[in-house]
Amino acid sequence: MSSRRQYLAGIGAGAATLTAGCVGSITGGGGSTLKLLDWNYVYADGILDRFERETGVPVELQAAQSSAQSLSLLRSGRSDHDIVALGNYAVPPAIEEGLLQPVDLEQVPAYDDILNVVKKEYFRSDGSVYGVPRSFGQTPLAVNTEMIDDDITSLAALFDDAYGGMIGGRDDARLQILYERAAAGTEPLNPTSADAVDFDRLRERLATHVDLSGGLWSSGGESEQLLRSGEVGVQPVWNYVISSMRDAGVPVERVYPEEGTKAWFIQFCIPESAENVEAAHRFIQEWHAEFGYESLMAPSNIAVPNERVFRENNVELSAFGLDDPSRFIYEEPKPQSLIEQYVQVWTEAKSAAGE
Repeated sequence: MSSRRQYLAGIGAGAATLTAGCVGSITGGGGSTLKLLDWNYVYADGILDRFERETGVPVELQAAQSSAQSLSLLRSGRSDHDIVALGNYAVPPAIEEGLLQPVDLEQVPAYDDILNVVKKEYFRSDGSVYGVPRSFGQTPLAVNTEMIDDDITSLAALFDDAYGGMIGGRDDARLQILYERAAAGTEPLNPTSADAVDFDRLRERLATHVDLSGGLWSSGGESEQLLRSGEVGVQPVWNYVISSMRDAGVPVERVYPEEGTKAWFIQFCIPESAENVEAAHRFIQEWHAEFGYESLMAPSNIAVPNERVFRENNVELSAFGLDDPSRFIYEEPKPQSLIEQYVQVWTEAKSAAGE
């Protein structure tokens, strides 16, 4: 494709010999296999084999479970990966703890076209970039219209007695507290100090939410099953899950809450201990040049947040809500001490529910 050739033509002189199909073209990496830690669903069948055919470098994919677990793996020193996918909140501590190396943007010219809304300043340190956004998605409310007739417009529904036994949500302390604060209009939405949090009130509100829940989920598959089975009638869920269910004829309505829709973005990061660094850069470049659209965006309705990807594939930013970034709310990075308090109060709330 012309867009891909143009991207590759822009790679700096130090990587100018990266010619597709040449087995010896990626040199100096220190390893023959590119080791990738990321979610399985991101990679369509055959896409990693295609990278190997065009570069001579095989890719070994290890399935990630969560950004928190991937960060823990980096901290333990047990990661031998060349690329690790991390959520936005996990990148700053990884930088601060020296777990990542800077991305050489000369080898990733596609970075220039990545949407500014996901180029967060906290992905930078001392003038270097440590995280290259690979995908962007939303988490609207999914409403099973066979169970709920009301016109739900707000996150307040997640704490409303009227929907007792029909509410769901992700079993994640940080996200549960983000939703609670957004629903209640509490400021700041993303506190950075425990002094800004009323933990007693928060514990009570979260316990109410759990009391009203028909189930909690930890994966996209679990969230979908709760809706399909009728155990849950309303819950925040990833946009691609809603799209999949609607395509299958499940009576699920997508609702963008008036408080704002939770947005997420995942970054490609190169660990400090990575061996195949040059191949890692090539993979990130190829993702934005062509592979990302074919592997994730087209089949799964998850955006590759790159202006050129949208333009070259004749897709409007509005199709993914990216024409109006003000509609989003985010779970921003927080001190580890505050995260630990969040986990504690969420655990206590679940224990208190039903008492």
